[in-house]
Order: sequence, then C-alpha cells, then structure tokens
Amino acid sequence: MPPPAPSVPGVHARDHLDAGPVVSKDADALQVVTDLVHHHWDGLVVVDDAVAPLATVSLAQVLRLALPDYIEDDVSLASVYAERDADTFAETLRGRTVGEVMPRPRRRHPPIKVSPDDTLLEVAAVMAVHHTAIVAVVDDGHTIGALGAHEVMKATLPR
Repeated sequence: MPPPAPSVPGVHARDHLDAGPVVSKDADALQVVTDLVHHHWDGLVVVDDAVAPLATVSLAQVLRLALPDYIEDDVSLASVYAERDADTFAETLRGRTVGEVMPRPRRRHPPIKVSPDDTLLEVAAVMAVHHTAIVAVVDDGHTIGALGAHEVMKATLPR
C-alpha cells in the first residue's frame, strides 16, 4: 500500500476559516446585520451556548430576518408598507436578538456543515448542492468558524 499523499497547504476548510460570521443566538440582531454588511460576509452561522451550529443563514436569507412574518407568509402584503418605511424595514431588528428573528422552526433548515479537513472542492460541492453561500465548519460538534463562497472562490482562482 502506498503512503498517503502529503497534504497540500491551503486547500482545506480549516485553512480559510472566518470566525466573524459565527454569532450567538443571543447576539444583538441589528448589530450582527450591520457587521455582516460592513464586512461583506456571505451570511451567518448561528450557534447555541455550546457553540453547536443552529442555522446557516445566507445573505439573501438575512433579508428575511428583518421582514415581518405576515410578509414572509404572503409577499403581496409588502405593498402595505408605506414608501417612507420601506427603506428602513431593518429597523425592526433594533432591540431583538438573532434567536428572536431567526426563521421559525418550521421554516428553518438544518445548518449546512463541513469538516475542517474537507477540501475546498468538497466545500464548494456542499454549497452548490444546498444552494448556500456559507457553511459552518464543525469539529467534534463545535463550530470553529465559517466559510463563505467568496473565500472559496478567492482561494481557488488561478494565481
């Protein structure tokens, strides 16, 4: 049996972790979304008190966090928002935690997870299959970071 191939540096999920978009369910929702926009994260990984992933929320899904439930249930109801309020709907996040604004359990999907030893190609495949731009990197049940599609693409572009 031939010896295992040497590990190529920089091609595994652990080599490209970002701890920023990993947030507690108790974190301030408005601050988290502000940070997400400021740092150009692809989304969030929400964790519980034991740092186990509860949800992966892509940037597009973050918009849903600020929407009232009635608009999520019937998009046509968005027209009841006055024009002057339409550009400040994220204000509804003020004073609320991430856990309070996360999608309701019946609409929540299991968190999308990868191993720190997964290659970037494996991570890209998981993202593509699950239609997500962010994954939780989980080791022994604990979230050690997040990996976004931008980072995967940046790391795999020809040099």
